[in-house]
Formats: sequence, C-alpha cells, structure tokens
Amino acid sequence: MTEINQEISKLCKEFTSLSEKDVKLIVEKSKSLQMIADLAQGNIFIDCVTHDLETAIVVAEAVPTTVPSLYRYRVVGKKILSTYEPGVFKAYRTGIPVLMNRALTHEGLHVCQNVTPIKNDQGLTIALLILETDITQLVEQEQELALLSETTAEFGRTWDIVLKEQMIPDYLEEALILLGEDGTIQYANSFAIGLIKEHSPIQPKKLTNQNILAVLPFIDQTDFSHRGITQREVRSMDRVFILRSICLLNKKADSKRMLLYIRDISDLRDKERQLMVNQVVIKEIHHRVKNNLQTVASLLRMQMRRGVPEETKLLYQESLNRIASIAAVHDVLSSSGIEKVNMDEIIKKITSGQAFNPYQPNCSVAIHLCTEEEIELDSSKAVSLALIVTELIQNCMKHAFIGRSTGNVTIHFKRNGELIELGVIDDGNGIDPNIEKNHLGIEIVKNLTSYDLNGTFEFLLEGGKGQRHW
Repeated sequence: MTEINQEISKLCKEFTSLSEKDVKLIVEKSKSLQMIADLAQGNIFIDCVTHDLETAIVVAEAVPTTVPSLYRYRVVGKKILSTYEPGVFKAYRTGIPVLMNRALTHEGLHVCQNVTPIKNDQGLTIALLILETDITQLVEQEQELALLSETTAEFGRTWDIVLKEQMIPDYLEEALILLGEDGTIQYANSFAIGLIKEHSPIQPKKLTNQNILAVLPFIDQTDFSHRGITQREVRSMDRVFILRSICLLNKKADSKRMLLYIRDISDLRDKERQLMVNQVVIKEIHHRVKNNLQTVASLLRMQMRRGVPEETKLLYQESLNRIASIAAVHDVLSSSGIEKVNMDEIIKKITSGQAFNPYQPNCSVAIHLCTEEEIELDSSKAVSLALIVTELIQNCMKHAFIGRSTGNVTIHFKRNGELIELGVIDDGNGIDPNIEKNHLGIEIVKNLTSYDLNGTFEFLLEGGKGQRHW
C-alpha cells in the first residue's frame, strides 16, 4: 500500500465511520485526481464527513501542474465546517452534485466550486469530490461591470456608444446578443448573426424583436430569466460553446436586459481530448520500455543461472542493478502518465528491489533514506539520478565494508536554494584514493553529474566515512 493510500485509510479510520469497503472505493477514486486536476486546471480534493456530521476532513488532494495552485500548503488532514462550506455539506445531505458554487478561500481567492458525491454500491454518499478553480479575475470583471451599470443613464450612454461604433463589437470573435426581459433580440454583433444563420433560416434583417428561443436552439429560457450571472457549456452542431448570461438591471425602472456572451471553444475541447490520448500513449510507451528493460534483466539473470565465469558475476549484477534503476523510473511514469517523478519513490524502489550485497555476502548492510521534502524531477533527470544512486550504493558495498559483519549506508536528498543535493554516506572503512581514478562506476557518476545534470561531484572523508555529493 502506498503512502497516499495509507494516509487516506488512516484519516478515514480515525475521523469517520466508513467501512473498509467504502475506504477502498475512496482510495481507488483518488488515483484519478492528478489527471482531473491537470485537465480541469484546478485543485481537486476528496472530503469525508466526520463523526459529528457538521465537520468534514480532507483525505486526498491533487495540485494542478498546468496552472498555479490555489493553496500555498498541503491541506490533507485539514478540517472544514459546514458553516464555511455549505455547498459541500448540501451535496453530502442530498446526494446531488452542487455545481458552479462560488466560495472564498482562506487566502482570499475567489473560486468556483463543483462538488460531486462519491457513492458506494448501496447508493450512499461516502465522500465528496471537490474541484476548485480560480475565478478571481472573473469576479473583478463582474465588479467592474456593476460599477459601469450603476445608474440607468450611465449604462444607456455606454451601450449607445457600443451600438453606434459598430466596428468595436464586430471585431470580437465572440457572439454578443442583447435581449429584452422577455427574450427578444435587441442587438447582435456580426459573429452572433453568423451563429444564428447557422442554426436558423431567419434572415439577419428580420432578427430584431425575434425571440432568442426561436433562432438559437441551445438557448434555454433560464438563460434570460435570472437576475445574476450564469455560465454553462453547451453543444450544438458538433461544436462546443461557453454561454455566459449577464443580467443588466435598471433599478430605477425595475426592469432588466440580458447580455449573452457566446464563445466557441471547440478547438480547446479537441486539444483536451488529444492531450488525454497523448497521455495514454505516453503511459503505454513507458510501460513498454519498463517491460523491455525487465526482459533484458531476465535474460541476464538466466545467463547467470546457466553459469558465467566467477570473475564476471559481479559485472553481471552491476549491469542488472543499472537496468533495474532505469526500469524503476519508467515504472513510475507508466502509472502516473505525467513526465514528473517523485524521487523519494524512485530511491525507495532502487534500494528495496535490487541486490547490492554480492560484494560482501557475510556483511549485513542497512540502507536509510533521509529527505526533508518531496522532490519531483522530469523523467530524463530522474533516470540519471537513479543511475547515480545505484552506482554510489554499489561503490559503498564493494569497498566500504571489507571484513565487516554490519554496516550502514545513508542517502540524503534535499534542496539547497535552487540546487538539489544528493549525499550517499557510509560508516565503513574510508576511501581508497585510487578508486576515483580507476572505478567504472565513479566515471559513470561523474559523467552523468556533469553532462546530464549540470552538477558537481566530490568525495569527502569525515571520521572514516565516505560521503558523496553532487
């Protein structure tokens, strides 16, 4: 079980009354969070309601890699109250999604919140999937619009200018339609007229005073019967549109008009679909690379079992370890589909799944990993770093514990400003000054550090311990 799965299970067990079967379902749902966050360009969470039913706890989250995160710090384990998140608890009580709900984060950002219940096979809501996207800029635009339409006279003068200066709205590549309170068309720019012609046989000169419902089939009466701002996505004629409806109130006359803003986002949705396909292809490529590397490793092991000269066995094992290090990176990439790798996970795979002790078979060596924070690297750097870790551990095993029955190797991995430091420290017998010049593994480390990672590498001797940094 991964650390994330363990964390979800621990939080659910401590704060909720969910069954093990329900917790497993939540864990399964959490595996898709990162992809959803990247595609939706927003932060996504799974919340579970606690024992008192008026508090929920965040058990999983994903931060988008495509846009900045809404939150500076990780929020898993944080509690939320029903008074501050009414949309979340409404979805929990009713079992119905709450969409386009607006909220304000504790860091002062306006967000659009979509809450979808996660239900078990009995139809009971066991958790809530929450997507939050930043709408701070939209809220600021709405506030500006409210200021512009503060008085009827000011609004009238502004709109008269727009109508007279026809070239201003006609240069826009979005449809602008002004409606009366009953849905009759009072104005449409050139893009809107073209859109109407595609959907209706009515000629443009007859558009004035036509009801919008008669000329655009994807418009609904609710789009112009409200007194606020709404937004929804609609599909028509194999195209996708964002439809925004803005109510322009005349408080003195107690009347209103509606401004419809329609934008064609078909290309954007096509690119999103292509992105999803590409991600699947990339995951499959990494999966096949991993399988091919494992096949090569299996062939080497088969050859070793059939018999190789004693002096070459260690060379075979070193080659196997190098192949396994690269395979570990592609294994993680094949499951995530994102070209970023968590190095903690990679180093743990390297140290737990490989044989580093054929050099001193009578010596029991413990390998420890010390990290201050999770560090992610792109795939090419992750492969180079995985090979460096493998070579340095093999070097420790080969030279540090001669004549010893026990030993320790500690791997330090941390950020130092804009740099990343890797240290492999053993408590062995010290450094042979000739190793750096003659050992193939050290040459590999030097080349990978200098040419692939643009870093530096050095030996340090400290109280009989060999410490390697890059």
